Amino acid sequence: PIARASRGIMFGDFGQSSVVQPGQPVANLLWSRLPATLQLQVPALLLALMIGIPLGIYSAVKQYSRFDYTFTTAAFIGSSMPTFFFGLMFILFFSVLPSINQEQFPWLIALPPGLQQAVRPYTIAEWLPKIQPGSPIDLALHMIMPVTVLTIINIAFWSRFLRSSMLEVLRQDYVRTARAKGLEERMVINKHALRNALIPFITVLVLTIPALFAGAILTETVFAWPGMGRLFNDALQRADYNIALAFIYITTILTVFATLLGDILYAVVDPRIRYS
Repeated sequence: PIARASRGIMFGDFGQSSVVQPGQPVANLLWSRLPATLQLQVPALLLALMIGIPLGIYSAVKQYSRFDYTFTTAAFIGSSMPTFFFGLMFILFFSVLPSINQEQFPWLIALPPGLQQAVRPYTIAEWLPKIQPGSPIDLALHMIMPVTVLTIINIAFWSRFLRSSMLEVLRQDYVRTARAKGLEERMVINKHALRNALIPFITVLVLTIPALFAGAILTETVFAWPGMGRLFNDALQRADYNIALAFIYITTILTVFATLLGDILYAVVDPRIRYS
């Protein structure tokens, strides 16, 4: 057979898969897995932002309080434990053990342990009706555990980072001056301290852009989620270098774009920076 001429990676032609799906264009495989990854990453990102940012700010404002000690300990544990540990513990406590003990405790709910959707009708508890594969309820149930794991990891990291940034800003002279002028504490925190504390946080936040494409490799592998991360892991395990190199190439491009976007956002957050 005559070999097909490649248009080159600049045009999105990364060749064909040699092992994972022999003969299939790598670009098609990547884009077919992207929706599944976004299905996990977008909700986890939004939840982590809505929960992690307020927790980090409140912990910094209430430094050395009981809440601060409790939050710091929980965040330290959450950021120290590997992702696959949380994934396996969630499967054990919310899927395996409830399934084993449902005869003794029929009110227990056993969540699906993996995959994006079921392959046959199933029940999560004896007192609930059967769930059909591919239904909205089925898709939502399969998302609960992987999204929760990703959210916990992001909250633990982002909230600790923002807490440290807020503590550094709260010690600055302009914050003391704002308080000495008689401004309300809420105004001091929101207008003077938070806006400056967000500057280093933006650097971390924009790097979630390549993560949205790359997916959570360990989380998708543990939960058998058919996303980009699992595809990359399969490509590495089975030495499908065309897929692995294409994955790394696109992630690198997105990282450069995210860094540029972060530099632009600095001007929005920091009033001292202006681009002419």
